Amino acid sequence: MKITVARDATCGKAVIPAGEYWVALQADSQQILLVARGTDIKLPATRRRTATKSKSTSVQFYAGGGPIWSLVINVPKQGEWVALLELTSDKDKD
Repeated sequence: MKITVARDATCGKAVIPAGEYWVALQADSQQILLVARGTDIKLPATRRRTATKSKSTSVQFYAGGGPIWSLVINVPKQGEWVALLELTSDKDKD
């Protein structure tokens, strides 16, 4: 699945440049992987639910309020995982 990050963002110590990314889950290392432009960005993820009723993998990327965005992945046999991204504001660029 693809997501679009409108502005530069951070998640923990990971820096995420603006752009489009393919999203994948690495449950064994508790990370969400963003892949684009020949780079892999590993985001720390937290398992939110272990039992899900979905039969296919889904990715949601939505605003959680202010500069915080949530990246949620539902995987049938591995549960629901979430990572929080903090987008930089336009004022930070000055």
